[in-house]
Amino acid sequence: MERVNSKILVFGEYSVLHNGMALTIPFSKFSGKLCYPKNGEESAIAVLSNKGIREFFKHILENHTDETFKLNVNELSQELDKGLFFRSDIPQGFGLGSSGALVAAIFLRYLEKAGDFKDELKHLTMDRIQSLKSCLGTLEGHFHGKSSGIDPLSIIINEPLLLKANKEIVKVDIPVYDEAGKHVLFLLNTGMARNSEKLIKQFNTACKQEDFQKKLETKLIEYANAGINDFLKGDTENFYRNLEKLVRFQLDEMHYLIPEKYQSIVKQGLDTKEYYLKICGSGGGGYMIGFTQNWEETQQLLKEEELEVFYRF
Repeated sequence: MERVNSKILVFGEYSVLHNGMALTIPFSKFSGKLCYPKNGEESAIAVLSNKGIREFFKHILENHTDETFKLNVNELSQELDKGLFFRSDIPQGFGLGSSGALVAAIFLRYLEKAGDFKDELKHLTMDRIQSLKSCLGTLEGHFHGKSSGIDPLSIIINEPLLLKANKEIVKVDIPVYDEAGKHVLFLLNTGMARNSEKLIKQFNTACKQEDFQKKLETKLIEYANAGINDFLKGDTENFYRNLEKLVRFQLDEMHYLIPEKYQSIVKQGLDTKEYYLKICGSGGGGYMIGFTQNWEETQQLLKEEELEVFYRF
């Protein structure tokens, strides 16, 4: 069965839900695949995963009505009875697309005419991408209450994707990876899993306040969009300037999405200007994404934290 990679939403958390842009890139360190248990050591994990997929299966039966991307639910049901589970090392609740990966794996295996679809992936039309994103969002809604569909979409396509403000989705070239590059993108592991659905509800409640809604439209989306454009153009001077504004906005206006322990660490980065740390995905724990032009100094400042470089240029 096909293996699927995790992904990183580099920019666009929350703003993507309000007509902002988003940028995702594949992250091959973590992955998962549908399979059957090989030995007794896997049995407990397999049983738990199988149970979770059965709950997802009910959601598919009740909500997946898209005839364009019809799933073979009979085959899925039969394979669940044989012990099918999702073997994955993608941390759950950490912002790397664990639920999106499961959705992608189910979709790719049980999609009727999957072979034709995989050939089509090389040259998807814009209408087809929009239709696919909508379908995947409905499926992933089982895990988050509401989903843009961008996670499973990016995992299926497995290339850097830009979701534009007009909802157009395109494959993009990002700055060329350079092992010795000055500009480092890294992950900070908070060690804290989170409940995405609860956090999204908190954010949606805040959006009902007129003052915050106005700031969302005039600041958060503006900073995130500018950061994406600067990154893609390689305009590092403006990139860090807009990144600082974005991180400061998250700390001041969306602090409930940053674990209390890490709010001071985010502030330290803003004060020293050595690094900028923002939420990853829905926030609230999991991984955070960091950016720095001085990796050595950043490692010293964050020496108590678990850090990992995932891109540099």
